[in-house]
Amino acid sequence: MDSMKQVSSDFLAKRQNLMAFIYWLVRDPHVSEDIFQEVWIKLLEALESGVRIDDQAKWCRGVAKNLILHHWRDQRDAKVVPDSELIEKIEIAFSEADDTDWSGRREALSQCMEQLPGKLRNLLTLKYEMGHSMEAIAREANQSSAGVIKALLRVRQSLRQCIERRLKATAP
Repeated sequence: MDSMKQVSSDFLAKRQNLMAFIYWLVRDPHVSEDIFQEVWIKLLEALESGVRIDDQAKWCRGVAKNLILHHWRDQRDAKVVPDSELIEKIEIAFSEADDTDWSGRREALSQCMEQLPGKLRNLLTLKYEMGHSMEAIAREANQSSAGVIKALLRVRQSLRQCIERRLKATAP
């Protein structure tokens, strides 16, 4: 049972990365969560049936990729259906990012976010936590859509620079 605890711990440690991969392709938080949970079920089933999994993160992305393709095939009225080649390239990018110290980056992001004025934090919350459209954010913030887009672009650039400075300052 210790190995199952380790599998669970590894799976949850990579949750952010796998969810980002899934969400990037389906752009729906509820569908993303459903696919994430289905990957977990498939991982457990594979382990119970004796499948040897050397790279759990890569294996889970592969399962997620297949589930995403099935999801898109089922979406007959979808405007954009990503093809397997695009998903392969995205999977490679996420695979290369597996070695990144995400906990350090998240901590730096949190610290940088605290320094932002409340109005900019609110824009980020509306866009990235609540998933509002640019038009909805513009209405809420009493700004034009173009103004919101520019503000989000600037704040993302500012956060990226802040994160890099913090990571550089704490590097050994």
